[in-house]
Amino acid sequence: MITLETKKNKLEYAIGIDLGGTYIKSAIVDSKGRILKHYKTETYSEISPKKVLSQIEKCIDHQIADFDKKIAGIGIGAPGIVTNGVMKYPPNFKGWKEVDLAKHFAKKYKMETIADNDANCAGLAELKFGHGSKHKNFIFLTLGTGIGGAMIIDGKMYRGEQNGAGEFGMTTIDYSGPMCLGGNRGSIEAHIGRNYFLKQHKKEISKLGKNIDFADISTLASKGNKTAKKLLNLYGFYLGVAITNYFNLMDVRTAILGGGISNAYKNFIGELNQTIKERSIKTIRNKFRVLRSSINNDAGVLGAAALIFE
Repeated sequence: MITLETKKNKLEYAIGIDLGGTYIKSAIVDSKGRILKHYKTETYSEISPKKVLSQIEKCIDHQIADFDKKIAGIGIGAPGIVTNGVMKYPPNFKGWKEVDLAKHFAKKYKMETIADNDANCAGLAELKFGHGSKHKNFIFLTLGTGIGGAMIIDGKMYRGEQNGAGEFGMTTIDYSGPMCLGGNRGSIEAHIGRNYFLKQHKKEISKLGKNIDFADISTLASKGNKTAKKLLNLYGFYLGVAITNYFNLMDVRTAILGGGISNAYKNFIGELNQTIKERSIKTIRNKFRVLRSSINNDAGVLGAAALIFE
C-alpha cells in the first residue's frame, strides 16, 4: 500500500464521506490510508437537501463517537459539479440547486472540511492506492445510481475550468434516447445508471423473479441464465460505446471501473472489450485495458479523506 504523506509527517486522522444517490458511506481513515471505522446509512436523496444533510451528520456523529484521537478534518465526495466546496445541481438529488457542503459542516463541527466531486475522490484513491498507481494516464468511471468519472493525465487529476471534468455520465450515445435527471437525452447515464437500466428493461427483468436488483442479475448471469446474460451483454455494449468515445478523444488506453455495478464486471467485460475493439481507432484497439478497481468498496471514503491529507 502506498502511504499518504502529511505536512507534519506524522499519523493523522480524517473522516471520509462518500455521498451516493442511494447510500452514504463514511469512515475514519489514517494518513497511511488505513480504514479504522466504517459506517453506512441511507441517503434519502429523493426527499430534500435538509434530509440528506441530516443523514451526513448522522454519519459524522457516529464516527466521532468513542474515537479518542484528534480528527484533522472532514473530506466529502459528492455527485455532480463541486466547486470550492459547493455542490451544484447534482443528478439524482431532488430539489438541489447549490449547497455549500464545506461551509455547512465546517461550521457545525469546527474543523476543516473539503468537498470535491465523488468520482474525483475515487479517482484520487485509485491513483494513490490502486491500479492507477501503475498508470500515468487513465480514466476512472464509477458505475452506480449515476455514472461519474475522473481523468488522470500525466499522473495528476485533470479538473477542468470549473472543476467539472470527468462528468462522463452526461455524454450522449443516442441523441433520441431516454432522458436522464440531468436533463440530457440519450446520455450514457440514462442507459446504464442503475435505476434507469432496471426501469427500461423491467419487462425482461420481471422474467427473472420479483424485486430483482442489479446484483441479482449478475448472480443469475454467473449461473448461466440466458436472460440475465443478455441484459449484462447489453450493459457492456453501452458502456463499451462510451469508453470507446473517451479513448478515441483523449488517446488514453486505460480505464478503471469502480462503483457498485462494477461487481458485475466479469459478466459484462467480454461484450465491453469486443465493442471497444470494433469501434476504437487502430492505435488503441489492440493495446487498451479495462480494469476493475482493486479498492472498489473503499475508494470513495479513502479519496475523500485524502483531500484532508493532501
